[in-house]
Amino acid sequence: MNIKSALATAVAAIGLGLGLAVPLAATAHGGGLAPHEKSTVAPNGMSVTVGHTDNWFHNVAPLNNMPTNREVYLTNTSYGTVEGGTGKIRTGWFVGCAVDLDVSFSVDAHIGIDADVSVGVGVGSTGVTPYADAGITPSIGGGIGFDLSITPGNITDIQLGEKELPSGGTGYIVNRDYRLKVEGCGGPLTVQAYTVIEASSPEADVADWVMGDPVIL
Repeated sequence: MNIKSALATAVAAIGLGLGLAVPLAATAHGGGLAPHEKSTVAPNGMSVTVGHTDNWFHNVAPLNNMPTNREVYLTNTSYGTVEGGTGKIRTGWFVGCAVDLDVSFSVDAHIGIDADVSVGVGVGSTGVTPYADAGITPSIGGGIGFDLSITPGNITDIQLGEKELPSGGTGYIVNRDYRLKVEGCGGPLTVQAYTVIEASSPEADVADWVMGDPVIL
């Protein structure tokens, strides 16, 4: 899985109709997600609150119209408060793909060969299964080379910011229309916001976190 991202506010989606038959899971098209908040109190009385709100996503068709690519715009506001100490918050998105794909072809055939090749990823009851179907007329010499490299999907931490928190104050990290692009993903892609708070005082250290609702693309 190859992940590319950039801050942006708009995108033009162009369908190129490349014809790669890769069945995919149902796609969510966008909307608002629920806010989350947690509070923790240390034995010495230091308290921390961490949360996020204004969590939105809007996915668009990839510019090259490849079914193994995803593009989504992400919005989130993270916040944290420390009473009786100092600390910081950090925020970002976890991005996980079911299967990472790397497909390549090479065709070497004589004039008159009747070659028919189809490549893709099928989704069945047991999961994602790659397939390749190559048919060549037996009476004519030729060769087709096909390589499909599959690796288990990884979870990538896309960190978007970190903020120091003064004692008694609330800090915010606001991200709007963050463009996330993922390439070479065979199967569902899951995106999930997170915010972590870490606080300290002479008597105690506290860490807590919240996770947003997962988005499956």
